[in-house]
Amino acid sequence: MGQNTMKKTKDSEELLEFKFEYHLDEDHEVGEKFYLAYNLREAVKDFRHTCRKRHLNPHHLHVSRWDRWKEEWNRLN
Repeated sequence: MGQNTMKKTKDSEELLEFKFEYHLDEDHEVGEKFYLAYNLREAVKDFRHTCRKRHLNPHHLHVSRWDRWKEEWNRLN
């Protein structure tokens, strides 16, 4: 057999949609950001990058993942 092995790559993985809901400082309105990622860890990494880049200090953070079969957001925390 050659070097053609059956290993899982990102090309064969499914992108997932994550939603981050948060508040900034004393703002009572909820901010939302959406990310497509292969897993929660990557989505969190992207969200942190956005916060650093835009100098955001979010609190009361809630993260959800879209369940396209049920067509609803599933809260992860």
